[in-house]
Amino acid sequence: MLLPEPTSGVVWNANRGAISLRITVKGKPAHVGLQHLGRNAFEAMLGVAGRLTDLKREVERQETGFTIEPAAARRSILMLGGRVEGGSNYNLVPGECVFTVDRRMNPEEDLDEARRQLFDVLDAARDDGVDLEVEVIQEGRSSGTPADDDLARALAANIEEVTGAPARFELCPGLLEIRFYAERGVPALAYGPGLLSVSHGPNEFVKLEDVYQAAAVYALTVADLLTEPR
Repeated sequence: MLLPEPTSGVVWNANRGAISLRITVKGKPAHVGLQHLGRNAFEAMLGVAGRLTDLKREVERQETGFTIEPAAARRSILMLGGRVEGGSNYNLVPGECVFTVDRRMNPEEDLDEARRQLFDVLDAARDDGVDLEVEVIQEGRSSGTPADDDLARALAANIEEVTGAPARFELCPGLLEIRFYAERGVPALAYGPGLLSVSHGPNEFVKLEDVYQAAAVYALTVADLLTEPR
């Protein structure tokens, strides 16, 4: 399976997995002058985030063997606080605080183990008296297709023929639909015109020359794969 994506001129033959969570820490609101009657959800959230920061240090020591630039991008990822909400006014004890956790696993890592690590931390916080709820926003497994697969070799040969430059295979920094095919044993790659750095932004663009070249690469690759060996 070959998927068109804005791959910035490279072939994505692997993708990271993901577990994204929304964590709601519960407290009890009260006026600041009577804060002893309340329970501060923000302060409780800081404790939970601190535990997750310890896990972050551990998981981000792991690096992938797949190619991805720069070198710092090879590390596994655990990002805290992509979105944070809490409280209702400056003079009220916050009764609720919400924050997100985004765990991105390299292809060498196991989704089930990564999930267990996260929930072990959250369960330990509950055991210590923190009232929290967890919503799973998304889950997706990592995947990878070898660069010497028949599809990969055909694609690489045609990229070089059309563009004049050798094909480069890299790990996609995020989730990618190739994982759905890889889970079923179908080799899958992503390649297409456009720059990831401007995708989904106000100044997104694609050069027409790149569109024409990608279309030629697709057509030649399909022809090669469907032609019986002589």
